[in-house]
Amino acid sequence: MLPPVDLTGFTPAQVDFAAAAWPMRSAEELRSALIFRALARAAGAANLPEPWMKRFAAMVVDEVGHARLCAEVGVRLGAARPRYDARPVRARVAALTDPIGRTTAILLVEAAMGETISMALFRAGRRAATEPLTRAALSAILADEVRHQRNGWTGMAALWPNLSEPQRAALQLEATNGLAAFERQVAVPALRRLEAGEPFDPAFAALGVLAPEARVDAFYRAVEHLVVPRLTALGLDGARAWSERYRR
Repeated sequence: MLPPVDLTGFTPAQVDFAAAAWPMRSAEELRSALIFRALARAAGAANLPEPWMKRFAAMVVDEVGHARLCAEVGVRLGAARPRYDARPVRARVAALTDPIGRTTAILLVEAAMGETISMALFRAGRRAATEPLTRAALSAILADEVRHQRNGWTGMAALWPNLSEPQRAALQLEATNGLAAFERQVAVPALRRLEAGEPFDPAFAALGVLAPEARVDAFYRAVEHLVVPRLTALGLDGARAWSERYRR
C-alpha cells in the first residue's frame, strides 16, 4: 500500500520535472517484463529444470507490477500515462535464435548484469528521496531488483559447467556488448549534462530523480565493484569485457 503523496515545500515546476521521470520508468520496467518473459520461454524450450522456470516467471510478474506502480506514481504526481515501445525487446530476442543461447544471453546481460546496475541506481535514488510516495515506490522496486540480480548470477553459475567453449565465448561477447550498451544508456546522458554544466535542483532528488553525478557514481561503482568481479568469478574475463567494450 503506497502512502499518500506529500508535496509540501515543492514548487509546481519541481513536481512537474520529477513527475516526468515516472512514465519513463514505467516503460523501462515493462521492457524488463517482456525480456524476462522471453527468458522464461527460452528456458522452457531449453528444458531447464526447476526452480528456474518458476523464478523467471516470478520476475515477469514483478516487472509488470513495477510498470504499473511507476505509472500510478506518475499519475499521482500529475504526469501523463506512459507510452510503451516493445521494438527494442523484439530486436534483442530476434537476434538470439538458439534456446540455450537466448536463455544464457538474457540471463547474463539483462538479469545478472542489468538488474545489478538497476539495483544500484534504485538504491541511490531511494537514499536521496524524501517525499513519502516516491521513496516508498523506489523501496518496493529495489527489493525486487535485489532478488532478480541474485537469480541472474546464481542461474548463470548453475548453467556454466554445462556450457561448451563456443557458448562461453559467445557470452564473453555478450558481456562486452552489454557493458557498452549499459554505459551508453545510463552513464553517458548524465555525463553530458555534467559536461554542459546543466543545473540540477536538489528538490528533484528529494522527489526521486537521481542527480547526474549520483547516477554516474552509482553506475561505475556497480560495474567496477559488482559486475566485473562477478563476471570473473563466473568464468568470464570481466576486466577484458569492460576494457574492450568499445572495440567491437
